[in-house]
Amino acid sequence: MIKTKKIALAGITLSAMLGASAATAAPIIMQGNFLWTQVSDDGTLGNGNATPGLIHDASGTGTFDAATGDYLSPGTPFEGFGISSDQFSTVGNRNSSSDSVSQVSITDLSGGAFDNHVQWTGSAANGFFDIVHDFFFDDDDENVNMTTTITALSDLTNLAFSRAIDPDPDNYPGGSAATNNERGLDLNNDGDYDDAGELAQSDFISASGVISGLTMGMFTDSDYEHNTGIEASCCSQINPADYLIGGDYAPVAFGFDSSSDNGIGLGFMIGDLNAGESATLNYSYVFGDTVGTVDIPGDDDPTAVPVPATILLFGIGLMGINLRRRNVK
Repeated sequence: MIKTKKIALAGITLSAMLGASAATAAPIIMQGNFLWTQVSDDGTLGNGNATPGLIHDASGTGTFDAATGDYLSPGTPFEGFGISSDQFSTVGNRNSSSDSVSQVSITDLSGGAFDNHVQWTGSAANGFFDIVHDFFFDDDDENVNMTTTITALSDLTNLAFSRAIDPDPDNYPGGSAATNNERGLDLNNDGDYDDAGELAQSDFISASGVISGLTMGMFTDSDYEHNTGIEASCCSQINPADYLIGGDYAPVAFGFDSSSDNGIGLGFMIGDLNAGESATLNYSYVFGDTVGTVDIPGDDDPTAVPVPATILLFGIGLMGINLRRRNVK
């Protein structure tokens, strides 16, 4: 298991870590045998309705059909992240609307530790935090792994983070925008989520096409308090609090699931960070031709989301922005 950490800010500047020529213009395409996507200048997957959004080829042959296999671009595209604390209300970015976290850089690191690896760095317009997203997977992976590092620029309390998406694998002419959404993985339907191969509701959430059965899920093994949620508002919700309580379908009366055009997401409670401290979260988008075949990172250990060897260096390095800000005051 990769443990998340609080890290004191080191005196390293972003430019020293990345080099002046490392950053490139967004979007950056990522393509393997199972997955084809792009990272936008918002630090999100997808770029409005442009192709690719997040396209999955369950055969693993790199045969991508934007008309029938894109989870993200059809309809109203939504993939995004949100951050909140006692010091400010929810801010964040969505790939289909204006953002409140500005891009500092986007860098293609593919071909290094991972076949596909894009790092996006940003700074909040409210001045409270800086952020790094790493998106990475190998060509034969059927998941997109992510790490997010948030560094406080002033003391923050009850800091929380969310990542969310509106999956639409069957949203094509004559198809459907609805998905079968479920928290947790209960393979034998006995309601306990603790048998071999099963995953807790707090760790895993899935959305399957009502026609195709194609499935994407979200998985985390983070040590920080976290939860999954299904949101009736399919295309906008980035408030971490809504996912931390399990979303709109958490009560037992709803059966913990839904079959509609809903959004799914992960919420993390980081807690308190002093100015200059960082927290790193790890999580993944996972895919399969059915919910029972989703590719959870680590086939023999489902609690093993990988982290790039560079994540701590780059995560800390970005936060040299904070030092420069302090020096010019």
